[in-house]
Amino acid sequence: MMHLCQRVYNLIDDIRAGEKTYLLVAHNGISRVVQSYFTDMTNEEFSAFGIGNCEVKTYIW
Repeated sequence: MMHLCQRVYNLIDDIRAGEKTYLLVAHNGISRVVQSYFTDMTNEEFSAFGIGNCEVKTYIW
């Protein structure tokens, strides 16, 4: 699981280095990792997080 998180975090770091807008499509397992990159989450919050079908989330850094 931690290898997966590190790969997603590295991808987000690479995206942040550019000046383009990106659309990432992910299932709830990956969306939890993306959410945890931007917010501090407890284990309970991490496991309860999910996004609905066709839901669009915007993250500002």
